[in-house]
Amino acid sequence: MADGNSVHDIWLPVIGNALAYLCLEKFSEKNPAKADSVLKKVKFLQSLGVPEKDAAGAAGSTAESVRVLKASKGGRRATGKR
Repeated sequence: MADGNSVHDIWLPVIGNALAYLCLEKFSEKNPAKADSVLKKVKFLQSLGVPEKDAAGAAGSTAESVRVLKASKGGRRATGKR
């Protein structure tokens, strides 16, 4: 389809997000100390290549909440020098 709504355009992101969520659950089981906060979960998912918005959703939060958490918890250190 020319309008960008092909089966692949719709389902590949869904499949990718589902796999990222499953990876996060398994990671949380095996490494509870490394996944005991939303920020740690988002960081893990982003290391897999998941965009921040999707990572926040998989971690049970929103992109805006993650942005605020980063800013209030020393986000400058976590994201690099500014």
